[in-house]
Amino acid sequence: MVIVKDLSRFGRGWLDVGLYMDRLFVEKDVRFIAVQDNVDTAHGDNDFVPIMNYFNEFYLKNTSKKIRAVFQAKGRSGQRLAAIPPYGYRKNPDNSKQLIIDIESASVVQYIFQLAVGGYGPTQIARIINAQHILNPSAYKYENGIMNKPHPYRDAYFWNMTTIKKILDAPEYIGHTINFKTYSKSYKDNKTRENPPENQLVFKNTHPAIIDIGTWEIVRKMRESKHRPTRYGVSGLFSGVVFCSDCGSKLYFHYSRIINKRQNITFLKGSYWCSHYSKDYLRENNQACTAHYITELSLESLVISELNDMLSYVSQNESQFAKRVMDKSTQEQQQIIINKKKTLDKNQKRINELDMLIKRIYEDNVIGRISNERYDMMLTSFESEQTSLKELVYMMENEIRSLEYEAVNVDRFLSAVRKYTKIEKLTPTIVHEFVDRILVFEPEQARGNRRQKVEIVYKNVGKVDF
Repeated sequence: MVIVKDLSRFGRGWLDVGLYMDRLFVEKDVRFIAVQDNVDTAHGDNDFVPIMNYFNEFYLKNTSKKIRAVFQAKGRSGQRLAAIPPYGYRKNPDNSKQLIIDIESASVVQYIFQLAVGGYGPTQIARIINAQHILNPSAYKYENGIMNKPHPYRDAYFWNMTTIKKILDAPEYIGHTINFKTYSKSYKDNKTRENPPENQLVFKNTHPAIIDIGTWEIVRKMRESKHRPTRYGVSGLFSGVVFCSDCGSKLYFHYSRIINKRQNITFLKGSYWCSHYSKDYLRENNQACTAHYITELSLESLVISELNDMLSYVSQNESQFAKRVMDKSTQEQQQIIINKKKTLDKNQKRINELDMLIKRIYEDNVIGRISNERYDMMLTSFESEQTSLKELVYMMENEIRSLEYEAVNVDRFLSAVRKYTKIEKLTPTIVHEFVDRILVFEPEQARGNRRQKVEIVYKNVGKVDF
């Protein structure tokens, strides 16, 4: 026998309740009693039970809608929705809706970002932190009263790669609030899913930043251009920032062992090759890209020389440099926006044309001009093209919007320049602090002398001839 106060106490999902009452309890010979609803299966079926079960679920659904509406309103107004603050912060005792910096854990966050700027990956950073016996975020929050209920963890001092990645990718550390990171499909589904970026809301400068914007952008650039080391355990200094000038593809880093049998010496040599270069493909198709080969040693020497020339020039001509870059950037940016708007208009016209074509083939199919098979094939083709174009239009609209509001940040570039007087040796930090990308041209052969053009595009200021 199962006895409950009323039907809603047994369950609010009318399908599940019906499964128990109409099938399982009958098969197992179980008597069911709901006291307040006057239900007793020993007295026979009650025709109103399914209706009461449906209304019990309707109440749950309606309540879920109201709660979801409240959360939507809070999230869209900029209030932080997460109950537990990110690692590095704690709630303000005077106002629980505001975040303040937790000095002890914030210093660990800054240390993690410093290691990332120094060229260490998430796995390497996790090993370094583990060796220093530092409480992981869950354990720290529980031990310091930031979180009342502890998350399950085997070792309070163990950091994994996923935790480091989450910290490095969290915009909260530059003072932003991100709402609607996750969602659930319905009130019946307890599983949370990641929301795509376009469905998330970002509110800038809502709380004190732990990481400055310069460090954040360097780490972002390094994370986007992440790469695996070669089989010799060596990573390219310029991996992710060096590109082919002809096809625009990345140049891949290769590390090879060179053996000189005459002198009986062995040395390692790093070089970069266009990722679209293929000798076999080149034989079949004359349009394939060429190697654009350049050694890392040559590229490093050139970049150091250019950076030192830039430091010398800018330090002596700061005001003239700032004016020159701003004037040049305004003209270039306007031209980019014009070109993108032309492409956008062309794509939007094609989307409208496809709407007309879909309508036309539907009419032709109705009056019998084209067969059902032909109609289905053409409809699939048109709809596929239209979907791709709509996605492209959405991306281009966002790009144009950001370009129209984006200004060249000369001050940020100048603040980076002021930190150095002369660069003796390149590091990943210096490369990603100054360089947005490097364009490598195909070399020219002139009387046995190999000449090769390389262009450096600087962060925040673009191409500048010093």
